[in-house]
Amino acid sequence: MKSIILFIGCYVWLLVGCSAPSYRLTVSIYGNGSVPGDTVYLFGFDGQSYEKRDSAVLDERQQVVFTGEFLAPVCVAIGVKGKGASTDFILDTTEMYVYNVLLHGKPDFFNSSGYRFTRRDMVVDGGRESDILSAYRAMERMFLARNAFYREASVKNEMFLDMIEENPDSWALVMILHDIKERFSLEMLGKALEMFTGEDIREDVFYKRIATYRERELKTVIGAVIPDFVLPGEDGEKVSIADYRGKYVLIDFWASWCGPCMGELPNVRKAYKLLHDKGLEVVTISTDQKEGAWKEALRKKQMDVFMNLHDTEDVLSQSFNRTAIPFILLLDPEGRIIAKELRGEDIYNVPRKAMSTNL
Repeated sequence: MKSIILFIGCYVWLLVGCSAPSYRLTVSIYGNGSVPGDTVYLFGFDGQSYEKRDSAVLDERQQVVFTGEFLAPVCVAIGVKGKGASTDFILDTTEMYVYNVLLHGKPDFFNSSGYRFTRRDMVVDGGRESDILSAYRAMERMFLARNAFYREASVKNEMFLDMIEENPDSWALVMILHDIKERFSLEMLGKALEMFTGEDIREDVFYKRIATYRERELKTVIGAVIPDFVLPGEDGEKVSIADYRGKYVLIDFWASWCGPCMGELPNVRKAYKLLHDKGLEVVTISTDQKEGAWKEALRKKQMDVFMNLHDTEDVLSQSFNRTAIPFILLLDPEGRIIAKELRGEDIYNVPRKAMSTNL
């Protein structure tokens, strides 16, 4: 019996010893926009969206305390219900203190409530990663205050790489790189990824997203053969983009609700009118979520002369790393990408020049 009790006691001790530590985040909010009794939210950021993690009521000392299981560094922000939300910071240790000022001013077009957290007055005490995040933001402010030369992306990128070199195990820098990855060349982005040395960092979701982004971009650089994909047409029949080998193809990702997309439609029509008889095909790919909206737009805009497909497989994002539309690109007869991000007169001039060279 004593052996059983001893075993149970050791087992409980083992569970307690192996459990994740807890964090305690104390938030103090001052200013004429905060009132005891306000509901304060703690938001978590996963690199794509914010979601509520916790809530508490502001006490008479203008404070709230959030507690929970600490598994790994996480990007968070605070917000007051019906008022404002702070800039983000990083919860990366078990005991942290945050001080911020919430002010209430005259509402305007950009801030209808009038409430605003002051970014520069925010103080984060207790976290190394938040210090790194603050250092990066200070660097960005410095560039904005300098002349145009110092705002060049190449200069900022080199300074950011210096920050990684000094902090190769920084989760904050991985998170920032995820946000600004489009600013880097693929070569420099690969260099930045190699500079992070920690195994935990390389397993982080932000790091993996950056690596995936770079791999996809490498597959869709100018001169690369487009990744094959198959999508349904208006009649539901599946169409493969590989079926268009042997012809020049103008691909237009668009949506019925997209004003700029509609603005480029006349240029797409002009490209078709000028070059279809010479071998150009136009393939439009709608990113509309609702099939009805897509087909109604096809009818209203009289797009029946094109091959019209519906992006039910999220090709725009998964193959091309894009979310913004219109996204218009040109393929040669071998399926290689000749040009992308075409807008305005380039939509018909670039194909015309490419085709005239090879006729």
